[in-house]
Amino acid sequence: MKNLYLIFFILILIFCTGFSESVIDASISYQPNVEKLEMIFKSFMPIKSGVIYTKVPRGLIVSVDEDVFFYPHEARIKESSLYVLDTITLLLSKLPNYCVIENHTEEVGECGDYEENWELSIARAQNIAEYMSIAGNLPQEKVFSIGFGELMPFKDNVSSNTKGFDNRVDFVLIEYDVKR
Repeated sequence: MKNLYLIFFILILIFCTGFSESVIDASISYQPNVEKLEMIFKSFMPIKSGVIYTKVPRGLIVSVDEDVFFYPHEARIKESSLYVLDTITLLLSKLPNYCVIENHTEEVGECGDYEENWELSIARAQNIAEYMSIAGNLPQEKVFSIGFGELMPFKDNVSSNTKGFDNRVDFVLIEYDVKR
């Protein structure tokens, strides 16, 4: 009986304080712009092949083949790929979205200066984030970096028929408020 009174009291409290209205308003005002983001990136990306767009609950993932940015076993960004990063940086500077740079790598054999794939992966993601912040004047709080190594393969998580995309850089455009 005590539980019934407690539940009744909580319901009265919720409706009297207006809490329910704020919850309803928040759910109505959230309208993701993932379709718009995908259209913008598709129209401005300088490379067309080796890019996959994936809509997920957290936003849009723009997956780019890792070979565009890096030589095998190296974390240094290829100079030939800087125009791609410059384009992505320019788009991000015009958008309100935060971006998580995720690197996924499955290097076979040695990883150069790194003992494990995840270490190489972290260094690669960090180098891209630093380039975008320093060279592209993108605020550091707008870009996060993380490396997964071989731990999140593309073919098992997204598509079983996408070959070779386990080595990729994901630019995850977050579609909700993020605090760093």
